[in-house]
Amino acid sequence: MKHPAAPLRFSDTQPGIQHYRYKDNNFNVSSLYEFYKPVMARGFAIKFVTQGEERYTVDKHIYQVDAGSYLLLSGDRDIKVEIESKKNVNGICINIHNTIMEAALASYQTPDSPQPDQELAAFFYSDHFFENQYRVSNTHLGSRLQQLGRDVQASVFGVDDINDELFFTLAEEIIKDQVPVFRELQQIRVLKTATRKDLYRRILRGREYIDQSFALPLSIEMVARHAAMSEYHFFRLFKTVYGISPHQYILRKRLEAGRELLQKQYSVSTAAIDCGFSDIYSFSKAFKKHFGFPPSSLIR
Repeated sequence: MKHPAAPLRFSDTQPGIQHYRYKDNNFNVSSLYEFYKPVMARGFAIKFVTQGEERYTVDKHIYQVDAGSYLLLSGDRDIKVEIESKKNVNGICINIHNTIMEAALASYQTPDSPQPDQELAAFFYSDHFFENQYRVSNTHLGSRLQQLGRDVQASVFGVDDINDELFFTLAEEIIKDQVPVFRELQQIRVLKTATRKDLYRRILRGREYIDQSFALPLSIEMVARHAAMSEYHFFRLFKTVYGISPHQYILRKRLEAGRELLQKQYSVSTAAIDCGFSDIYSFSKAFKKHFGFPPSSLIR
């Protein structure tokens, strides 16, 4: 295990913020139980919380960023940050300068063209960019942030690790996550950008609800209610954005979870019940239809 000369640390007892500036980028580690201030978010801002909860107000939108989630913003803007807790709330705040993102975008090639996608590039630097709160378990950037959080917690991340490679890697992960978002937003045919974002945010909320609850008895009506939409509107828009119906998405999540359990040598009956099927017959039939082989073939 490496032991950096100047490790960054979270603290359970001493409140404070460790500020580090590298060229035009920023990397801050905070442990605070109280904070009420407006701050300036510059470039591409990542607000990641590892313990507790931070409240952000951005253009009248309120984000309750809890442990294991992060807020992603683009563009210079004033935001309001509120922290109120009995113990320190730990977080990492990163600002990536536009020049880093421009370089990363320039290296991104669309599959059918030798040139970068100009519409995609414009998306990153306009009000079309989809600022949003994400769970770290659902994104490429989230995986990187999780590792950063673990390294800071273990005091194995130091000042020397704040370098070009770090910021370029984070920029690349943002692009990986946001390219599908850009494509999906284009599927929502409305004139106003704010309306498009709102509808997409609702659909995303419904999909995340499915991701967390697919093993439970779910109806499209329940998911639509969680997304604050009518059942028909949710069904139609979900299929437009993702190319499959909500029911097909739930089925796919259950089958993929079932396969993972079988690969861990769970019994077919246990895998069926644990991933949301009512009986082994319906699970086996759907599994073979989806994967092309029976679930029993995965058990050695």
